[in-house]
Amino acid sequence: MARQPRLCVPGLPHLVLLSAAAASQPLALEAQRWRFLAWLVEGLGSFPVQLHAYCVLPEAVWLLLTPERPAALSGLMQMLARRTSRALGGPVKPRGDAAKQAGVPEAQQQGSPARPAVWAGRFRSAVLQPQAWLLPAMVWVDTAAQREGLADADQPWSWSSHAAHCGLGGALGSAPALHGPQPYWMLGNTPFEREAAYSRLLQAGVDADRAGALQRALRSGTGLGDAAFLAELELRSGRSVRPARRGRPRKG
Repeated sequence: MARQPRLCVPGLPHLVLLSAAAASQPLALEAQRWRFLAWLVEGLGSFPVQLHAYCVLPEAVWLLLTPERPAALSGLMQMLARRTSRALGGPVKPRGDAAKQAGVPEAQQQGSPARPAVWAGRFRSAVLQPQAWLLPAMVWVDTAAQREGLADADQPWSWSSHAAHCGLGGALGSAPALHGPQPYWMLGNTPFEREAAYSRLLQAGVDADRAGALQRALRSGTGLGDAAFLAELELRSGRSVRPARRGRPRKG
């Protein structure tokens, strides 16, 4: 069965996860994470995308962003994935049928073992209803390092937007510019009020039901919101955006 095109709806927030391949830690070193953030800054200058939250981990990258054009999301993520792969070992020489088509001599093919994959296939993404799901997704992204045991509950991860959202100062080095979405601005009338309110959201965390819903939406690559929002997405995209029911289809 042909793979459906990625669901991307300009003007709506998208939760994105880029996961490492098995036994791979492409961003294990601090220098690698700083370099990835520099690439993210560069990518945001090249692709029309607004970044709301980010967290760069040794084995994964979490992003919450709003693309302004249909191809902007894939363009940004493909650029980031390629940059990381090249930095960890350079381009892979073609082998087998691909090598024959490229005219690579067989001797060179045998002397060029395939490099292990850096990323686990395509990135995952889900389109979110802003009013209901944007703030929970922001909290989910900003606390990713805590969930992985890489930072204490009250200690912002240096390679995330956690500190910036709470008024604790941005990351050192080249930190990406953040666009505060409307639900974040509605947390208070002043920066102090917004930062304090968001800090309370971080302390409360994301409950199990909402966490499960975010993860299921990512796995299925669909939308997350109420029935009216999902119906509108289906009209705009011309496809189903709801996770398929489990099990065999009912017989008529």
